Amino acid sequence: MKICVLYGGYSNERDVSILSAKSILKALSDDCDVYGYDFKGDYDDLYKNVKDADIVFNALHGGEGENGVIQKFFEDKNIKYTGSDSISSEKAMDKNIAKLICKENNILTPDWLHLIENNILVDDLENFNNKSIVVKPSDEGSSIGLSIIKNFQINNKNQGKKVNESIVKCSSVSTNILIEEYIEGRELTVGILGSKVFPILEIKPSNKFYDYECKYTKGKSKYIVPAKNINKNIEVELSKIALNIYGLLNCRHYARIDFRLSLDGYIYFLEVNTLPGFTGTSLFPMAAKSLGIGYKKLLLEIIELSKK
Repeated sequence: MKICVLYGGYSNERDVSILSAKSILKALSDDCDVYGYDFKGDYDDLYKNVKDADIVFNALHGGEGENGVIQKFFEDKNIKYTGSDSISSEKAMDKNIAKLICKENNILTPDWLHLIENNILVDDLENFNNKSIVVKPSDEGSSIGLSIIKNFQINNKNQGKKVNESIVKCSSVSTNILIEEYIEGRELTVGILGSKVFPILEIKPSNKFYDYECKYTKGKSKYIVPAKNINKNIEVELSKIALNIYGLLNCRHYARIDFRLSLDGYIYFLEVNTLPGFTGTSLFPMAAKSLGIGYKKLLLEIIELSKK
């Protein structure tokens, strides 16, 4: 079987994609006819390099690699690839759309305001008064461009300035911005492989939140899988909600779904990752390992699912 590992791209997550690809290529080299291709935006060159592959293992993160654009390209060319299809990828990559779908299906998600233009009126933030808020890109990953403002006061000019500064910071990454209520509690994630739900994984970052540094620097976060001290009913419900969201967005092959568990025991959906990372600190292979599914076996199972 000839497998092309597609990586690189030109999103803000290019470096992470390269790290994922290096690990994937190393793991598959003994079992498969595998080669890598660093995508830099030239679709004609991409086609030349993947047209003879049996399957493209999509190791891109963010941007066109994850938002449905590259998936649509492969579909139009009848090229098999790993991960969710173009429509599912587009919905999942845009947090606003994913949150709307969840809200329509009675799945709890933090209150939010969606900005397409960067200007905002203070009155728009009335629902967030006396709450902590997150300002983040709606269509990027890895916590790039994200800011947290604790205990927002609508009449506090300094905090109004902080919001504007956070929007400016975020807009350097994307003009598609979410202002979202910050939920105090535990950072949890649930991986899904095919129809198999992985154990809940808890993240304990050493920084104030699970930022880019904590995600990709060994030792900057503590990972507990299976997560401990979670009520059995909540554990069952969390896995059920994750699988439900996976189905609602028509994900396929694999995905990872992120949540906050509030201090009073409520489960809040945050986002879906249709192309989770495969670096040394990535959560999806970590959760798989807790079930006895090693790194190489996990990759081979994803490839097998993508052949169907």
